[in-house]
Order: sequence, then C-alpha cells, then structure tokens
Amino acid sequence: MGCSESKSAVAPLVPGAGPGDPKPEAERPTPPMEMLEVSRAEDTDDATSLSLSLPKPRSPPREPLRCRAETPSLQSLPAHSYDVSVDTSRSKSNAKVVSACARRLGMREFPNGRDDGPCDIYWHNVVYQDLRSVVSAPTSRVNKFPNMTELSRKIALTRALQSMQRLFPSEYQFYPNSWFIPEQLGAFEAHCAAVGASKKQWFIVKPDDGAQGTGIYLINKPADLVDTSERQLIQEYVADPFLLGDGLKFDFRVYAVIKSINPLSIYVAREGMARFCTEKYSQPTSSNFENLYAHLTNYSLNKGHNSYVHTNSLKDQLKGSKRLLSTVFYQMDARGVRTRRLWHNIKLIIIKTVIAMIPEMMINYEHYFYGAPGPQCFQIMGFDILVTKSGDPILLEVNSAPSLTIEHVIPSAEGVDEEEEVPVRSIVDEIIKVPLVKDCLLLVMDLLDEEYNVRASPDSSLSSRASKRSQDDSGAQKARRPHLSEIFPGRYGHVSSHLLFLDRAVYLFLQFVNLKKSTTITISGCRSFFRKCNLTGVLSNESLEKHFAQISSFFAGTSDSSPPGLPFHGFLQLLFVVSDLRYVHVDDRPTRLQNLLVACDLCLRRYGVRSSRLRRTEMETDENQNSTKIYLLPNRMRDVRRPHGQFRSRSEAPPPLQQHQNLTQSRSFKKPSPIHFPPL
Repeated sequence: MGCSESKSAVAPLVPGAGPGDPKPEAERPTPPMEMLEVSRAEDTDDATSLSLSLPKPRSPPREPLRCRAETPSLQSLPAHSYDVSVDTSRSKSNAKVVSACARRLGMREFPNGRDDGPCDIYWHNVVYQDLRSVVSAPTSRVNKFPNMTELSRKIALTRALQSMQRLFPSEYQFYPNSWFIPEQLGAFEAHCAAVGASKKQWFIVKPDDGAQGTGIYLINKPADLVDTSERQLIQEYVADPFLLGDGLKFDFRVYAVIKSINPLSIYVAREGMARFCTEKYSQPTSSNFENLYAHLTNYSLNKGHNSYVHTNSLKDQLKGSKRLLSTVFYQMDARGVRTRRLWHNIKLIIIKTVIAMIPEMMINYEHYFYGAPGPQCFQIMGFDILVTKSGDPILLEVNSAPSLTIEHVIPSAEGVDEEEEVPVRSIVDEIIKVPLVKDCLLLVMDLLDEEYNVRASPDSSLSSRASKRSQDDSGAQKARRPHLSEIFPGRYGHVSSHLLFLDRAVYLFLQFVNLKKSTTITISGCRSFFRKCNLTGVLSNESLEKHFAQISSFFAGTSDSSPPGLPFHGFLQLLFVVSDLRYVHVDDRPTRLQNLLVACDLCLRRYGVRSSRLRRTEMETDENQNSTKIYLLPNRMRDVRRPHGQFRSRSEAPPPLQQHQNLTQSRSFKKPSPIHFPPL
C-alpha cells in the first residue's frame, strides 16, 4: 500500500529512522541533490495512501508525491477491522484526519454522534462545557483533559515549572527565566537593574492567552512594556539559536501523547516538525528587534511572507519553511550536532514538563467529574523546542491543542478574495499527523502492540495484515515500528520517577478543598489543615492568615483584602513556608518538604483520600491486631521493561529522594496495589 518499499538516499527518509535513531556514520550516504529520492516508504505509508479528498490546487499545478508504485485508494487497502467506535461529531478541524485514520483502521465512525449507546472514543477539538454529560460512560475515552487549555497557558505553565525549579533547580534549567506581570513586575525591574550595567539583555513579551504569535514583541528594558496591567509573560530571549546554512531561525514542534495520569503514561511521536522564519536571523538590536519575521517561527505569521517556501513534495521540504524534524536532525548532524543526545534531552524535557503539570491535571479532573465515574482522558500535546548554538534544547511553550490539519493555503494572487483560497495538500503535515492520530487511536484502546507486533504465517487468518510489514531490497520482511513510543515510565522512568514528588501535596490539598464547587483552598480549609496536621505550633493563626493573603493576592494579581482561596501552587508555596520553619536545620528544600509531607500523611492516614479514582487501598494492623482500611494515593509507577528486554525487579523501591540520590543502585519499583477503576 502507498509507495512501494525502496531505499532512500537521504537518511531521515529511511524507513524506521526517527530522529532518535540516526544511522551509523558509515551507513549514511550524503548524495548530491540531483540524486535525491523522495519516497519515504514506511513513514508515508499511512499518509500517502489515504483518500483525503483534498482540493487540488488551481494554478500552477503542484508537483505530486513521487512514488515507485501507484498509491492505492483507501477502499483498496486491506481491512484492519477493530471493533472500536469513534464519535467525531465534535472534532471540527480535526475531522478530516481523524475520520481518515478511523476508516483506515476499520473502526466505526459516528460523524453525527451516537444515540444507541456510548462510543469507545470521543474526539473533540476543544473541551466543551457539557463534556461530562456527553461522555458519561467510565469505559469511554475522550481526547481532552478538563481545563488543559488553561493549564498550558503561559503563566500557568510557568508557575508549575517554577514550583519544580524550587525543588529541583538543576533539572529544570531548560525553561528560560520568566516573570509574569503585573504580579512580578517589581521582580523583573529588580532583575534588569541588577544585570543592566553588566550586560544588555533582550526579553520577549507574550500575552498570557495569546496564540499564533499575536501580541508578541521584544524589549530590552521595563520601560518598553506597552501595558503593565494586562496579564503577560516576560521571558529572557534566547539570542543564540542554532542556525543552518540558510541563516534562518527555526524551532521544533514535538508531539507527545499523555495516555493516562493514573498510572502516568507518556508517549512521544518519532516524527515532528521544524518551523522556519522567513528572514535571516541576527541578534536583536534597537534597529531590528521589531522584525518578527526573523525572530518568530510561528506558521500563522510567516505563511504570508513572500519568502515562505511551501512544501509540495518531500524534495521541496529539504529547503522548505516547514520541514520534517528528522530531515533537520540530519542536516544538524552534518554540522556536528549530537542529535542522539539532543533527542534524548528533548524527551526528558517533555517528561519533566508533564510531571510539573500533573498535580493540577489531577485536581481539575476530580473537580470536573465530581460525583461521577468519569471517562479515561488522553491528549495530544505540542512542545515547542528551540535549540541553542551549543546544541541544548530550550522549552518555549506547550500547546494543548496543536493543529492537526493536513493541508495548507497558498496565498492568493493580488486581487483574489481570501475566502476563495483553496487549501492544498501538505505532505509534511500528512507524514507527521496521520501516523500520529492513527497510533493515538490504537494506543488508547491498547491495540498498538497488536497492530505492529502481529506474528502470523502467510496462510493464517491474520495474513491480511501483511501491510504492517515492509520489504527491503532482498525481499525479506521486517516489522514496522509504531509512530509513538513510550518514554514514561518506559525507557526514562528510572531517571525521572523521583520527580513525581508532589503526589502527597496533592493528597493534602484534596482533603481540604470543596471539589464540588472549587479547585482552590480557602482560609478555613487551611486552618483545618493546620489543626489536623498539628502545625499550629509552627505558624500562628495570625501568621497563617497573613501568608494566605499575600500568596493569594500574588496568584490573583490583585490586592483583594478578602482573597477567595489558593490554587494548588499557592498552597504549595504555603507548604514551602511551613517546611522551612519546621525543618530549619535541614539543608535542602526537597528534604524539608518531604519531611513535612510524611508527617502530615501520618496524621491524616485514617482520613483517607476522598476520590476512589485517586487512591489505593491498604490494610493496616494496629497494636490490638485490628485491621483497618487505609486509603492512599496510587503508585504512579507501574512495572516496566528494561530497554533491552530485561525485566526489572519488583522489590520495593526506596523513597523518591533516596532513589534520586542513588540512581546507580537498585532502580526497582514497588508493585502497585490493584486499582479497580479505569485509568484517568
């Protein structure tokens, strides 16, 4: 199906060669441009074979994707019938690719919704207000986490990352120094005053709820701020990006899938996108800082520029304004960048960022589905990564709803109405997004292994799935690889599990919040927390109210004399204050906070975790040999395989900090207690 298998002359286009799997130097040819093969046998297989009914360009005719065999229509593909129902009635702009992938997999699509029962998967383009009533079956899956749009906004994301930076400063250096205004305007001014005399810095200002590059501008001093009353994020501008020979600044859009949060499961797509500016980059100065075509890579901004290079074939994308991540990795590798290490670090950034967001994801899920079973949520996320001149990846933003469109619009000629513009096929988008969505559908139904790891003889009933395998030039069959690969726990669980540090803080928070009405803790809830955890001797009631008001005003961005409550990260700031006072002789903050959480946990054990979804049950025997049920937070780590097929020991793991400090010792995890609820 699709293009027949062939060897590509360009390493990134070799089947199975994702950005993390560059071929050895001796095996990577670097042919002249005229010898370039544009077939991408494996990775385009799903994309190019789909009958997507995209409008054809008017003029001039576009160069078709060159294949060594005719691309069959969707109807001629082997039937891979999975007994899975997909509701696409609210998929909107995602409908084209989701529908095509569902048909390709033989799943039953319901484009107008379903009346005779729940669907297995609901695909929405946004989080709808009536999600709870539309997706009511606990066995259903929906592709959105409640309130994820707000959590991935610039200020909320920064708050989450800054909380983790306070605990693990050396592990969260991948995010630029940031300030959010109006709350941190004074801190930003103080920073500029401190470094102003020694070096001239540039900063990028972004509206908190901005998108597609709107409202962004560069400054080099606080006086340049246009409006200090609006909620905005100020970040240190990364002035030394890595550049290729064309001198254009670029960044990567890397796609990840959060399959569930209980247990935590994160997958990354092997292929991503590189987005290029349309004017050559030079470090910002007073004369060029307003030239956003050289500083911002946003597609929505650059697509209208005369220098934007639209890609109509795989050959075009080698110099296009939108390229495959694997192509750019190959180009970077030729310039001495260690792309294996880069890809490794990018995956760690994704894991650490998701872990920072997990506490609020848990709380929002509990609030949204309060009193109801709730479905399993999953979500495709886009991570925008900039690579510095030294080859280090920097996280710029997180997009909770990355575009899944697989077409683009060629700017109209002068005098042509924009509404008459016809979208045309985007081969780069197809190669990235079709396998991404297809594998995502399989993943959430636990069918990914079945799809790619079928072992059947030619005369078996499963021989129709031979399309899952490709042939090399000798005719030998080889198994295809999924587009999605698990990075947590998976291969990176042993180096990042210690970061799952705040579960106990979430547990404390959940005990004292009225989740039916709110996701913030009131002063009354804080008093109850202090009383039940025996903390009244650490901080007086008067001091508690003072700290509560200060933190609440800071998070609300106002000086309200009667603040409504603290969000989770505000409550965490209060825990920092208490742990610093109670364990003043302990040197490091993580240990101080861990000691406080353990002490509070012991005080509250018999109160239990309210949510049946966010707890595991253990039996505890008291001094009179009486058994009591104890409800605890679930162990997010499940047993995983070692990278080379060796199984981990199932002995009990050391505490998070001890495990972090002894990574060279045993890396085994405690086997979690059974949880009889669907994963979140």
